[in-house]
Amino acid sequence: MFRYNSRVGVMLIYFDKRVGKYALQIGQTIYDHHDSAQSAADNVYMHVTGCPAWDRLDGQVLDAPTDLSEWIRV
Repeated sequence: MFRYNSRVGVMLIYFDKRVGKYALQIGQTIYDHHDSAQSAADNVYMHVTGCPAWDRLDGQVLDAPTDLSEWIRV
């Protein structure tokens, strides 16, 4: 599991065994499932998560992780 403490809340990327893919969870909501954890992290960096509060901050968050390696592994 990976964690990023963002402006809009805690983001988690983890393997969701129920669907066999990596979930992107922001707060209490799962916004999408991905084939890889890196793909989910890329969507966070690009602000294309499906979470309006995060996506509309595109270009305004200068310290967002650019790669999964910059997330906190928990």
